[in-house]
Amino acid sequence: MPVNVVRSTHVWNCNRRMFSIDTEQMRLQLEVVPVRWLSKHEEIIHGKADQFMLEFRSCTNLKNPIIVDNDHMVLDGHHRLFAFKRLQFNYIPVCKLDYHNECVQLRYWFRHLQNVNRGDFLNHLNEEMRGKIHELESREELKQEIEKHRFPFGIQYGDRFALVNFPETLVPDAVSAYRISEKLQNHLVERGARLRYVPCQSVFESESYKGLKNDEVIICTPLISKEMVTEAVRMKKVFAPKTTRHLIPARPLNLNVPISWLKERTPLKDINKRFVEFLRKKKIKRFGPGQIINGRYYEEELFLFFD
Repeated sequence: MPVNVVRSTHVWNCNRRMFSIDTEQMRLQLEVVPVRWLSKHEEIIHGKADQFMLEFRSCTNLKNPIIVDNDHMVLDGHHRLFAFKRLQFNYIPVCKLDYHNECVQLRYWFRHLQNVNRGDFLNHLNEEMRGKIHELESREELKQEIEKHRFPFGIQYGDRFALVNFPETLVPDAVSAYRISEKLQNHLVERGARLRYVPCQSVFESESYKGLKNDEVIICTPLISKEMVTEAVRMKKVFAPKTTRHLIPARPLNLNVPISWLKERTPLKDINKRFVEFLRKKKIKRFGPGQIINGRYYEEELFLFFD
């Protein structure tokens, strides 16, 4: 993909409080905020959070900012936030954007499990969890039913498909819908199943998921809305880990902010002034979507800072 220096194709602004990049689709606003300001909308996976804690104890710079909305709800970066809180950091760099901009898309993580005992799986789902299993004809019908109904989740086991409903007393809202699917996946993992999280669109678009082995199961988690996410945060409810997958149009990388700054008790306006001056001295290059940076594939446009 072609690479452009940002100044030639994009507008970047800075003042004493923030540094912003105006892309064709939206503004990316970079600033430092108190850790306590940020609110989460889903739980973390503790093993992954522990890795970040080990990293932040030994590294000297924080590479990338957490992605948040204008109300400081975390969209991407829950594990880094958890680590910062446990390590008692005072500040954290964020990239703030408009969550309700149509360019910000909400997707989901489905659960792919292997080494599943199908009989135990179906019996537990029906008898122990009180799920009503409605058999469907095809993967296309499963996709349509999931899109039509908010709280049931879908399952694919072998070459069979079904929609699973629960009593309203068990699943009154989106948060509880994800909690009950988490309960099912944990039951299977405890009995030896291997769990992998896969993007929702991969399950319906990839040929590799058309037919599963007899010991494989895919749990298609409920499709929720941005309004459901923000309402959960407002009600101080938290979704299960790996609920949402937010696709944003552009992302800043490689800020490399000194970790020591984030431990200070410097007044917020002063640390942001220092932060803006720090970024102003760097150059920025724009990369088109589809790049692999440090082993991770990015679907969005990237803005890489460098000295």
